[in-house]
Amino acid sequence: MKNDSVFLVLNTILEQQQHLLRKISSESYTFPVACLDGSTVGGHTRHIIEFLEILLNSYFTDCINYDERKRNLELEKDPEKAIEAISGIISAINLPNRNLILQQKVGEIELEIPTSFYRELLYNIEHCIHHQALIKVAFNDMKMSQLVHKNFGVAPSTIQYRETQNSN
Repeated sequence: MKNDSVFLVLNTILEQQQHLLRKISSESYTFPVACLDGSTVGGHTRHIIEFLEILLNSYFTDCINYDERKRNLELEKDPEKAIEAISGIISAINLPNRNLILQQKVGEIELEIPTSFYRELLYNIEHCIHHQALIKVAFNDMKMSQLVHKNFGVAPSTIQYRETQNSN
């Protein structure tokens, strides 16, 4: 994979998120979904955005810590704010690779692990897909699955595999 391809994949995923958010009301965005333990589309969207914002902000500090996020509830309650934040990420994230240190606390153990900006971009792509899959479950539960593209929340490797199966 060429290094620039990671940005193409991320942009596609984030644009899918924006496209979906433009189709729904604030009520649907903030509706607590029972099968997801009361979480909302807005909550999952906020979570995606905050991880990417942490990565962007960490680019200039050398250390990344996903646990230290602000949890901006405005992003969780207002789909327009989320769409704007995603646009900001798309316009700012195309940066050269560089080394970073991932800091994370697991129980009482504090870890510091060498990583890189591109590796964390790839992690965030997988993280986005995971939360988009949960968002798809929310739309199914709300009887709004017709608004969600069949490949939303599906890993590119799974999409590719399905396409090879359909061609046989």
